Amino acid sequence: MAGLVIWGLVTLLWLASLILRDASIVDPFWGTGFVITAWVYFSQAADLTSFRPWLVTMLVTVWGLRLSLHLLARNWGKGEDYRYQEFRRNGGPAWWWQSYFKVFILQGVIMWIVSAPLLVAQSGGPAGLTPLDYLGVAVWAIGFYFEAAGDFQLARFKANPANKGKLLTSGVWRYTRHPNYFGDAAQWW
Repeated sequence: MAGLVIWGLVTLLWLASLILRDASIVDPFWGTGFVITAWVYFSQAADLTSFRPWLVTMLVTVWGLRLSLHLLARNWGKGEDYRYQEFRRNGGPAWWWQSYFKVFILQGVIMWIVSAPLLVAQSGGPAGLTPLDYLGVAVWAIGFYFEAAGDFQLARFKANPANKGKLLTSGVWRYTRHPNYFGDAAQWW
């Protein structure tokens, strides 16, 4: 069911991209797509007497909405991303159709595969939360902090023209070269 929902959503998004002539509208959808997928899995497999399915769905919802809002704010008013412009140039007149498979369906398939553990996490298991659940929430919270702080600090750093060509080495960026990616991975771990 989730695969069909994702397929329908990326198809509608693709149709919108044709009207707008902007394939980069798929980027802010990435997080929202996971939120929708988590709720689809929740509606299918969740034992509503257990707190775990609610917890997993809420953590994905917080992560996905934050990511989508961040990407939307970052890209707002900037036109089509250079990656998709290059695809458009290389694809020529057939780009409109190629974009469906190379951008939208590809991201939908990746989203479906990456989200598969959500179905497992929401199916069965002990009635209550276990120490591993608490550890998982703690790792998620650390990851959320690193991703959100990393995105915020990088946006603020790039907004200062004096930093052009410089490397951000303060804040959470002093601990890892890509705290936002580290945080993202920690949340899904």
